[in-house]
Amino acid sequence: MNTKSEKFKLQWLCSQTGKAQPAGVAFYNESQGDYRLKIDALPDDKLIFLKLTGASDGSIYYRVETVVKKNGQPTHRIQIGQGYSRSEGGFPVYMDIGPYSKVLVMEQF
Repeated sequence: MNTKSEKFKLQWLCSQTGKAQPAGVAFYNESQGDYRLKIDALPDDKLIFLKLTGASDGSIYYRVETVVKKNGQPTHRIQIGQGYSRSEGGFPVYMDIGPYSKVLVMEQF
């Protein structure tokens, strides 16, 4: 994976038609080692992250997490989806996020 603090594009991919629609942007957070996803369909204050969880058999695996807040303050993260990419090159990353039926794809610009 590329660890520079750069921007990545997000797209919704329809599994039936194969068509992609813009979905937002992602940024790599070097200090946390994860990606901050800014998904157009969600409010700006909804914090979504993509975190690497491991690799095996030529694939890289991820967790998609959101921040849980209590009284407006972040308390912890919970998993809301999962993702994967090929080890070779690391992109694109394919994510399944409930309750969306389309696959969220993160790619380099």
